[in-house]
Amino acid sequence: MKLGKLLAGGGERMSYSETCIICNEQNKNGIYVFHHFICMDCHNDLIQTETNDEKYKFYVDRLKKIGENKIYS
Repeated sequence: MKLGKLLAGGGERMSYSETCIICNEQNKNGIYVFHHFICMDCHNDLIQTETNDEKYKFYVDRLKKIGENKIYS
C-alpha cells in the first residue's frame, strides 16, 4: 500500500475518489482500515458519537463490513 493512500486526507493528497463504507459517498479525504475507506466526515462523526446515541448502532453495522471476508479469484 502506498504511503499516499495511508495518509489520505493529510500529508499527500489523493487525486481520485473512493467510496466510503459508511455513507457510500465518493470522497478524496479519509482513512483506510483493512483496505476499506472511511471518509473524514464519517470518521470525525464516528469518534464523537456516544455509545448510547442511536447513530452508534448504525456505525457499528456499517463497520461490520470490515470483518467480512472477500474471496478473490
